[in-house]
Amino acid sequence: MLPPKAIQEFKELYKKRYGVELSDAEASFRANNLFKLYKIVYMGEPSVEGLEIKPTKNYVPKPNNN
Repeated sequence: MLPPKAIQEFKELYKKRYGVELSDAEASFRANNLFKLYKIVYMGEPSVEGLEIKPTKNYVPKPNNN
């Protein structure tokens, strides 16, 4: 969990960028989720290493005609 100073800084940056003032709870939620995302992207998610993808035997892809 991020420290209160980081949450406050996130609130200020968010308001400056988007013009929306977040509550402490909303700012904490968004800042921590953003931090987790960057952490996974930067360091990788250790729980998915070595994961084997097994094909489904009866799956037939359908063409997308959009």
